Amino acid sequence: MAARQRVTARGAALFVVLASLAFATSGPLARYARPVHPLFIAFGRVALAAVALSLFDLRGLARSAAALSLRQRAAVLAAGLLLAVHFALFLWGLDRTSLAAALSLISLEPLAVVLCAWVFFRVRPTRAEQAGVLLATAGAALVARGAGSGDHRLSGDLMVVGATLLYGLYVSFARALRDALPARSYAALVYASAAMFLAAALPAAPGALEGVSPPPAHATVAIVALALVPTLVGHTAVQAAARRMSPAIVALVSPGETLGGIVIGALWLGAVPTSTEVAGAAIILAGATVAILGSSPPATEGAG
Repeated sequence: MAARQRVTARGAALFVVLASLAFATSGPLARYARPVHPLFIAFGRVALAAVALSLFDLRGLARSAAALSLRQRAAVLAAGLLLAVHFALFLWGLDRTSLAAALSLISLEPLAVVLCAWVFFRVRPTRAEQAGVLLATAGAALVARGAGSGDHRLSGDLMVVGATLLYGLYVSFARALRDALPARSYAALVYASAAMFLAAALPAAPGALEGVSPPPAHATVAIVALALVPTLVGHTAVQAAARRMSPAIVALVSPGETLGGIVIGALWLGAVPTSTEVAGAAIILAGATVAILGSSPPATEGAG
């Protein structure tokens, strides 16, 4: 039993480290892809990820999709819609605010996961989780106070906060559908569904299709990297982990994304955070850490 727990803990730690590193590249890569419209970036990353995953086992994917009930197919489409809007809000918000502010606010995702686990799976938050929510909310309010300085704008902050709320629902769908599809097939179908919804939205978004025939070479490289690293590796790993690991373990990825993304942005793009953004990020990370460490499910639950 002890050996099993050690393996489980090692696997959970490996998941958190690898997924955090993959997610940490998302914000800097999306910022590097400018001036391509954020909605086109969102479409490109999920469309390419869907194609890449489908090529692994196209026949198996077709069999898995055919075996779904009508209700399960609707649930997969709903998960794709959630992911599409999540990416659209996050990337659009990132384009309208500072990189540090967006990456700080994305650390609210663990709290969204905890809240959705409570609402949809009756996993009641502990007192520590409730304290973490209050602390992280205070940190988010402090980050928002920095709006107006440099490229930090409140409208972008609000979009990123909306994206974090949808992330909790998206993870909940992955947990709810864990018995309906293999993890890789589920991810491929969700990415394809998200790409479909984003493709439908592109013509309606002003300027979304400008300068993408073809896109600049640097933007093409960035979108391909977004598809392969934070989407194909990061989001697929989270979807698989949400099926068998506790919400607390899955939630650990977001603070790692914040810290890694801010470091990458500062070193690569020169996006140095302000003192207010640093203070707000620290409070949000503290709140997320309190909530995660105070989570009721043990860290090794279900990971084997």
